[in-house]
Amino acid sequence: MKNIRTLVSVAVLILLPLGYAASQWAALSGTAQEYAEKVDCPQVMWLALFLLVVCIVFAFIKEVEADEK
Repeated sequence: MKNIRTLVSVAVLILLPLGYAASQWAALSGTAQEYAEKVDCPQVMWLALFLLVVCIVFAFIKEVEADEK
């Protein structure tokens, strides 16, 4: 379970800054409207919803730790 949590964390930590950087690049280069139209699609919305639900589920699942005796 810890590996899955790490994988989801890494995915979110990569996707969020990339999306933010891409939106800033589009805004500064004057192509914000085209960028907004490209990312306003069901695939991006479903990915965001999936990651949100996975993070919420992981918040309620207790991490099993090995006994360190």
